[in-house]
Amino acid sequence: MVIVALTAEEIENKNDKIEQLLASLSTGDTASMGRLYDLIKTDVFAYALSKTGNKQDADDIMQDTFVKIYKYAKQYRPKGKPMAWIITIELNLIRRHFQLKARTVEFDESFENTPSNENFEEGVINDAFLRELLKALNEEEREVVSLHIVSGMKHREIAKLLQRPLSTVLSKYNRAIKKLQAIVKEE
Repeated sequence: MVIVALTAEEIENKNDKIEQLLASLSTGDTASMGRLYDLIKTDVFAYALSKTGNKQDADDIMQDTFVKIYKYAKQYRPKGKPMAWIITIELNLIRRHFQLKARTVEFDESFENTPSNENFEEGVINDAFLRELLKALNEEEREVVSLHIVSGMKHREIAKLLQRPLSTVLSKYNRAIKKLQAIVKEE
């Protein structure tokens, strides 16, 4: 299992595509929603999964995130960081999810073992080795790693989004990478 981070150029190209799709969506081009979904669904799902630790909750949050993107696309102002805007929407939905869940059921941190029928989800969570890697990280480490590696956000952007000092984000990222490297060496 190899996790490949995007290059700076690939991230910039992806951000440009996302901004173009959001602009098209804001003008009523509904077909751009499907293209946007295909482009970022894995990023959105992986972040939700890193926060919830549960496939079904992550899937629900991902779907709700795309509904909000569709609803508020006209309010997006291009600044070169569309994933930060999208992750902020998603983070608000995640917070709301936990507020509602706290009222009804206690949070279960274990990953669901139900098989996935959807190809992109299988690529993200259906690999037992990846699950074990993610289990080795605490919630904050999973969040920082998924934002940086899967979504391609810079550490400064993550620090701003999570409202944490840059040194804390860097520390959590480095600690998480060392944990993952140790596990991989054991295998």
